[in-house]
Amino acid sequence: MVDARDLAVSSWSWHAPYYAGTWSLLDLPTTAVDIPLTHIEANDFMLPPPRLSRLRQPLLRLLPGAPPELWRYSRPSLHQLRANAQAHGTKLVAWTINSDFTVPAHHWPAQSLYLRRGLAAARFLEVPLLRLNLGGTADTPASYDPRLVQRLSNFAQNALNQVSGLTLTIENHWGVSSDPARHIRLLDEVAARLSPSQRVRFGACFDPANLPNAPERPAWWAALAKRANHYHLKTGRFDEAGEELTLPHASLVALLKKVHYHGRVTIEYTGDEPPLAGVRQSVRLWEKLTG
Repeated sequence: MVDARDLAVSSWSWHAPYYAGTWSLLDLPTTAVDIPLTHIEANDFMLPPPRLSRLRQPLLRLLPGAPPELWRYSRPSLHQLRANAQAHGTKLVAWTINSDFTVPAHHWPAQSLYLRRGLAAARFLEVPLLRLNLGGTADTPASYDPRLVQRLSNFAQNALNQVSGLTLTIENHWGVSSDPARHIRLLDEVAARLSPSQRVRFGACFDPANLPNAPERPAWWAALAKRANHYHLKTGRFDEAGEELTLPHASLVALLKKVHYHGRVTIEYTGDEPPLAGVRQSVRLWEKLTG
C-alpha cells in the first residue's frame, strides 16, 4: 500500500476558500507543503481567471457547448502553477478535467477543444495522471453509450500514443456514472478497444463516496477496486478519536490490499473544518489504517 509520505492532496480540499474567492489553484503548492505533503492533484476549474477574462469568457460562450472550465486555461496561469510547484518542492501528480463524452454532435467540437487543452496542460506540467469524467446526467439514455465509448476510446488511444508515460483514469463521478453497473460496463467496453500496452495505462479513479448507498455498494466497490489505477481517500467528518464517520475506511483499505492496489492515493477532504485541519486528520487516518 501507499506510504503516507507518498499521499497526494486534491485541490478540492480547498473548495470552501476557493468559492469564497480567497484561494486558487496557484496557491495549492504553498498550502500542500504546510500539511506537509509534496504530491498534489489539481482540478482545472480552480485555475484563477486569466488576463482579459471579460473578453475571453463571452467569446468562448459563442462556441456551442463550450465547457465552463475552458476559458480559465491560459499559458501564463499554467507557467505560474508550474513555477510555484517547483519553488515549493511539490509535484503535480494528477490533472483533473470535467469532461463530458455524451454531449450532442454540435457541442462535440468545443468538448474536443477542452480535452485537447487538458491533455496539453498535463503534458506541459509533466503530470503522469489525467483524470476524466464520462459526463452526461443520470437520465442520459443508454442509446448514447455507443457514442460515449467511441469518443472516449478515440481520445484514450490518441492521448496514450502522444504522451509517453501518461495514465488515464476515469472517476465514478455522477452523470451516467450514477449507475455504477453502467459505469463499469462502459469502462470495460473502452478498455476492450485499447491495445494491451494502452490498456495498462487506463483504469478507474475509485471514489467510494460517489456511489449510491444501496445494498449493492460493497460489490460495486469491489468491482471498481479491481479496475482502479487511482484512489480518492474521501473524508468529511471526524470524531474526537480521529475516526472518519462517513465511510468504512478500514474495510476499504482491506479491499485495496486484497486486489494488490499500488496506485496513487489522493486525499479529497469535503468537510466543514479548515482545510489544513481536515487534510492533516486524513493523513493521520491513512497512517493508522496502513501502519
